[in-house]
Amino acid sequence: MNLTAEKQEASGIYDVSLVMPDQLILIWDGVEKYLNKSVKRSKGRIGTQDIFHDCLNNQSSLWIIFDTGNFKILGCAITQFNDYPTGKRMLNLDHVTGKKMGDWIERGLEVMEKWAKDNKCQGLEGVGRQGFWNWIKNRNWEKTAIFVEYNFEDNK
Repeated sequence: MNLTAEKQEASGIYDVSLVMPDQLILIWDGVEKYLNKSVKRSKGRIGTQDIFHDCLNNQSSLWIIFDTGNFKILGCAITQFNDYPTGKRMLNLDHVTGKKMGDWIERGLEVMEKWAKDNKCQGLEGVGRQGFWNWIKNRNWEKTAIFVEYNFEDNK
């Protein structure tokens, strides 16, 4: 490995980009490692190949968060539009994962909020781990419920 490349400093300036389906294969290896952590928390509800398929078929969208200095991917998010029978439309944050989230979560949420508004959504929603609340609690999000589960398999 090139030692110079290994020591390259990050710029600390992060940006967010929507990945179009025809570009998915080009960056998949860079995001699948992050999605694996999120998928493990789903306890068998979804796999990374399911996410890939949904993004490829425009059922979900993949967002990458990257350092603008070295273009290294630091995280990703998977979003999906939820259209409710009442006509309410929300952008659902299915997976938000990566490293150094405290450095880029604000920028990521700003971009996704704009995307949601541009696509006639009334807001953002999602179910996440308890720690995610720390990133959004000061952004006027409301904690309306928690998600709990009991798996028979876990209690044999």
